[in-house]
Amino acid sequence: MRRILPLLGMVSLLVTAAAAQPVVTGALNTASYALPALPNGSLAQGSMIAIFGRNIGPAAIAQAASFPLRTTLGGTSAKLTTGGTTVDLILTYSLATQVGAIIPSNTLIGAGQLTVSFGGQTSANFPVNIVRSSFGIFTSNQGGSGPGIAQNFNSQTDQPINSILASARPGQTITLWGTGLGPITGDDAAGPAAGDQNVPVEVLVGGRPAVVRYRGRSGCCAAIDQIVFDVPGGILGCYTPLTVKIGNIVSNSTYLAISERGGLCSTGTPFSDSDLQKVLSGGTLSIGDVSLSRISSKLSLGPLGTQEIKIDAGSGTFYRYNAAQLAASQFAANESLPPGTCLTFASSDQATGLPADPIVGTPLDAGPKLNVTGPTGTREILKEATTGGYFATFSTGLSSIPGLPSIPGLPGGGAASGPFLDAGAFTVDNGSGATVGGFRSQLTIPGNFTWSNEAAVVNVNRANGQEITWSGAGANSTVFIFGFSFDGANKAGAGFYCYERGGAGRFTVPASTLLALPRNTAAPGGGGDLVPTGQIGVGVASDPSRFTAPNLDLGLFLHTALNFKGVNYQ
Repeated sequence: MRRILPLLGMVSLLVTAAAAQPVVTGALNTASYALPALPNGSLAQGSMIAIFGRNIGPAAIAQAASFPLRTTLGGTSAKLTTGGTTVDLILTYSLATQVGAIIPSNTLIGAGQLTVSFGGQTSANFPVNIVRSSFGIFTSNQGGSGPGIAQNFNSQTDQPINSILASARPGQTITLWGTGLGPITGDDAAGPAAGDQNVPVEVLVGGRPAVVRYRGRSGCCAAIDQIVFDVPGGILGCYTPLTVKIGNIVSNSTYLAISERGGLCSTGTPFSDSDLQKVLSGGTLSIGDVSLSRISSKLSLGPLGTQEIKIDAGSGTFYRYNAAQLAASQFAANESLPPGTCLTFASSDQATGLPADPIVGTPLDAGPKLNVTGPTGTREILKEATTGGYFATFSTGLSSIPGLPSIPGLPGGGAASGPFLDAGAFTVDNGSGATVGGFRSQLTIPGNFTWSNEAAVVNVNRANGQEITWSGAGANSTVFIFGFSFDGANKAGAGFYCYERGGAGRFTVPASTLLALPRNTAAPGGGGDLVPTGQIGVGVASDPSRFTAPNLDLGLFLHTALNFKGVNYQ
């Protein structure tokens, strides 16, 4: 028995050691957080990155306090090997689950292996790809989406962060913050290394090129870049898409607020200047948003061939926002893009819409349910206990297969499977309400919109752009074009939304937008996927009907209808 006890002790030590071994689970651009499998997911020489994992640093954060920066911090060190040459990463902070590091400018370009050492142990190799330039824009929500960190230059002492509460004017100079412009000739660890790097940068504001005045390191920090540019004329919008393109690599998509006079920006948004002034003066803004949506998709269903499925749904959110939340949020952006512009987004799922906004206000209770009444009856949108939001699927069906059995849970089955959001008048109400008092609003769904060149859109060449044409949209309606491509092997996808006035009749999705998407890895309907890995669609959005209610400053009731199909992104 005495001989077994020491053996059990050794096993215990081995288990403890194994549990403490560092494990690296990710390495991303600190500004964009772009997924590695995406076109902008490689890491640039001289850029700042965030390394994620377990047991890669101390329990309490250790931060670099002075220059020169070191390659060991809080007991953590990290190495990167490319082309047979190993370099030590320069550390800015260290924590058990995350390490901040700078990739030295002299790191060789190509596929590499990253390791992190802590507590006398070293992680397994983690694959990364090093390129010369891959720019990421810092954002207000610190997650790589929404309004970018950009300063309006009014004077040397007056440079506010751009937002819908402090917009820029056409022609005004802007300082944009990010990381990933590329290498410098000096020592990355020594400190700020300001100086124009003469990188062939394109700054695209609403798709329009801006005049670039400076592109190089900031004067404050190591590995942090600034791009100084002038806002181009001819575009106004409180959520104007802003990207940076270097070669064929396009940054994360962010927003810049632009108005004729600067300051508060409400044109094209659901807000009024008085709404924004209230928030700017220290108040809050309570907003309700009720949406009816139809998604019509053509899917490959094996022996059934290609069939059209129509899914009708409703949703509602009610939140109270303060100034900081409103300035950083992107919740209004997908309804407020300037006509003729596009935004992109990334997702680790096969998304059919924008990812959830990480900035949310204080949830408001509008009662247990919302009631939606249309030509064929009434449906309920129930409150979700976990989120406080409201959601319901009204109907789902394979309308092109006559006589499909009514089988609950299957497409085309169930008692309420018939289409609900057909053309006609609709109302929404919340009964007596709760914190948000009773309200009632009405809108009309039109029924004559057609995607004209749907049959011709099969193979999308990302470098060439893609023209879309339509008919039957009202001159004052908004047409939106949606696309998504998913790399199933690496669980990484990216998509886009473009907005145009309905009366335009056509729009070309630019290459600078499509290049943010990966090539899809399976043909439409291939790989056993019910949802194609490559999708494109065209839809129409109604102008929101506005309503008010007790304890609600602004209510919006709108409808969207999207037709999408599987395509190949090449």
